[in-house]
Amino acid sequence: MRRWHREGRLADGQFFSCSWTHSSGERSGSINVRTEPGGVVLTYQTRSWQAAEWKPTTQRVPITWTDCHFGGRRPWFVCSVYRDGRYCGRRVAVLYGAGTYFACRRCHGLAYASQQEPVRERGFMKAQKILTRLGAKPDLFEPFPEKPRRMHRRTYERLHHAYQKARERCIQGILGHHRR
Repeated sequence: MRRWHREGRLADGQFFSCSWTHSSGERSGSINVRTEPGGVVLTYQTRSWQAAEWKPTTQRVPITWTDCHFGGRRPWFVCSVYRDGRYCGRRVAVLYGAGTYFACRRCHGLAYASQQEPVRERGFMKAQKILTRLGAKPDLFEPFPEKPRRMHRRTYERLHHAYQKARERCIQGILGHHRR
């Protein structure tokens, strides 16, 4: 959505196309987009990984706009998919083509990469990030660094508390006693 808006492709009556490939480089789909008042019409063909035939689909996706604080307007897709018998209607910047229709992350049941990581990895990465922010080496076996000059005491204490929780989560994940 953001890229289309930057490129000026959301004005009514525009036509443009996009295509995408599998990780193997084989073309797996293409999309034609027609803009109209209040939405876009997506016309595309897809096929599953092992299917031989392409399946043509047309989908209208509404667009809504929000005002920005310092002027201008921001466009959003409105997820137009029914899931479990209910209309989604979520306002999103990205739609995913993980099934027959383009839909939001929730409707397709997609997770962020960080949500796929084990608990110990998330704790480890967060603890390292905090140490790096404080100007220290990202080594969990070193003592926690002193407060940097010009950092508020409350910020330092908040980071120290978050570091302790993340480090504990990492250790518990390694020992197999993790809590979510």
